[in-house]
Amino acid sequence: MDFSLQQLRGFVAVAEEQHFGRAAARLNMTQPPLTRQIQALERSLGVVLFERTGRGTRITAAGQALLDHCRRVLALLDAAPVAARHAAEGRTGTLRLAFTAIGAYAILADVLDLVNRHLPDVSVELTELVSPDQFAALADLEIDMGLVRPPIPDRYQSVLVHSEDLVLAVPADHALARAEDPVGLADVADDYIGYTPEGSRYLHDICAAMIGVDRYAVSQLTSQVPTMLALVRAGLGCALIPRSIMTMGVHGVRYRELAPADAHSVTLHACWSPDSPNPALHRLAAVLTREPRLGVS
Repeated sequence: MDFSLQQLRGFVAVAEEQHFGRAAARLNMTQPPLTRQIQALERSLGVVLFERTGRGTRITAAGQALLDHCRRVLALLDAAPVAARHAAEGRTGTLRLAFTAIGAYAILADVLDLVNRHLPDVSVELTELVSPDQFAALADLEIDMGLVRPPIPDRYQSVLVHSEDLVLAVPADHALARAEDPVGLADVADDYIGYTPEGSRYLHDICAAMIGVDRYAVSQLTSQVPTMLALVRAGLGCALIPRSIMTMGVHGVRYRELAPADAHSVTLHACWSPDSPNPALHRLAAVLTREPRLGVS
C-alpha cells in the first residue's frame, strides 16, 4: 500500500467540499490532477472512496472511515514543526530535577511553581539525592538540575536560590524551650545532634564551626532531619536546623532563635552542567538567573 501526503490532503478536501471542482480551487490546483490523485488512492487502497452524483460527490462508508484517520494524521503532521521548534526552544520536554531532603522543605515548591509559570508544557521528574550524589548525576547527565549545598565544583554553573537562618531545636521540656529571648550557643549544656559529614558536609562543617569541633565530634550524627528531630524529641540533645524545617511541626520539639552573635545563615543553589543538551534546562536556568532569590528567611 503506497500513498502520498498530497493524496491524503486532496482526499480530505474533496470529502469536506463534496465537490472536485471546489476542492481543487481550495488546493490551488486544477481538477484533473486532483481527480487522478483520488483515483490512484482508491487503487492503492482497493476501495471506492466517493460516489459521483449529478451535483458533486458523496463519500462512501470506506471513505468516511479513512477520513477520520486522515484528519488525525494531517493534524499531527501540521503540528510536528511547531512541536519541534518548541522542543528546541525548551518550551516542551522533560526536566529532571534533584533535591536534598532538607532543601525540599525550603525551596522545592517554589522551584516547581516557577517551572509551572514559565515552562507550563515541560514535565518534571523529581529525585531525592544528597549534594555529592547530585554532582555525580550531573556529570553523567542523569539529572538536568540539582538543588544543592555548597561548595559547588567549578565545572558547573549555579545560582543562589535560597538563604535562611539556622534555629535551635530543643526538647519541649528543655529549660531553653521556655526562654523568651534568643538563646546563645554557650547556653546549651546538652550534647548536640548533628549532621554526618558524608551526607551533609556543608551543614556539618558550618555547625561544627559554630559549636566547636570538639563538642560537635562527640554528638549524635544523622543525615536525615526527621531522625534528628526524633532524637531531639527523645531528649538526646539539641540541634541546629534550617528555619524552613520548622514547618514539620514535630510534637515534643520547640524551636528557638539564636542570639545575633551566634546567628548564621545557610544557602541553597540551583546547579547544572553547561554541557547539558536539554533546552528546557537552559530555559529554566535563564529564568533563575533573572529572578531574585526564591526564598530568604
